[in-house]
Amino acid sequence: MRTARTVAAVAAVLALAAACSTTYKAKPEMNYYHGPKVPEGFISVLRASPTEITFEVHVKFPQRQMYHLVLEGNDPVAEGWYSVVQAGDVKYTVTMKPKKDRVFESGKTYRLCIGSQNPQQVQMTSNNYQCIADFTFVFEEKS
Repeated sequence: MRTARTVAAVAAVLALAAACSTTYKAKPEMNYYHGPKVPEGFISVLRASPTEITFEVHVKFPQRQMYHLVLEGNDPVAEGWYSVVQAGDVKYTVTMKPKKDRVFESGKTYRLCIGSQNPQQVQMTSNNYQCIADFTFVFEEKS
């Protein structure tokens, strides 16, 4: 009887461990759902080079920091947490750099997706990431 309980308990722990190990992926395969399109002029590209892009955002968010992603399709080219509060202004700027071994390419279409969580956090419970603000643009170098 005791052996049967031990075997059942070990089997339950192994099943739980297997379920947990298949849920989390270091590089989540996310679906970045388009959020509300921001009206023309509320997000713009101030400067852009293959190694850096600066956006000016005229959107007020309830949080002090938001997660920003530059996406090529569903592939994050650049991402990170950025402050959305700058000296009490109703706008802020954010400068993003692409991930290692990546560059922004002229003529390619990208999206700036702004969300309230990082994708790894969302991936623990879902593979769908909702962009709170969404801005699609074609990359052109600009100084």
